Amino acid sequence: MIYSEVKVSGIEDVEKRLGNMKKEAPAVVSRAINRAIQNVKKNMGKETSSRYFITSGEVKKTVNVTKATKSRLKAAAISQGGGIALSKFKVNPGTPVRYRGKSRSPKVYKAGVKKSGGAKPLDGDPKSFVAVMKSGHKGVFTRISGDGLPIKQNYGPSVPQMVKNEDIMKIINKDANETLKKRIDAEVSNILRKG
Repeated sequence: MIYSEVKVSGIEDVEKRLGNMKKEAPAVVSRAINRAIQNVKKNMGKETSSRYFITSGEVKKTVNVTKATKSRLKAAAISQGGGIALSKFKVNPGTPVRYRGKSRSPKVYKAGVKKSGGAKPLDGDPKSFVAVMKSGHKGVFTRISGDGLPIKQNYGPSVPQMVKNEDIMKIINKDANETLKKRIDAEVSNILRKG
């Protein structure tokens, strides 16, 4: 699990800026926090998919957001989940192994999780292979024992493991703080303009 929180501990500065409309401060701050936490979720997807062979949508599916309210000035984005099937990352070739017919199966499959590392051969013994199960699920599998049927699916890291990358979290937190500040400024200006 990876947990990212946006909160404001004191709203005195916002109250001061609002003057005689200071009762609006909790609403101003909660709206700003909620905008910032939505950016956290978006950036978790964007930054993770820019470094790993996974889609932004796959990342965002694992993120639950708890919004701020006027009485609770904090919000959280929590990513939870287990290892992801290796087939969701980059697998080359993506064609399933064939046992009959004219087309030949590849000598070795390659898989890549991190974009900076590229795809690496899955050349262990026994070798891994791509197959489509009766359910329609396409995965990367390895036989548990040389011949015979028992197979296990290969997995890559979980989304929380990828998101907790120091570079990703640094960008997410920096953007959340900037968004929070900008949104508070915009909300205060908006209320003062309406008078």
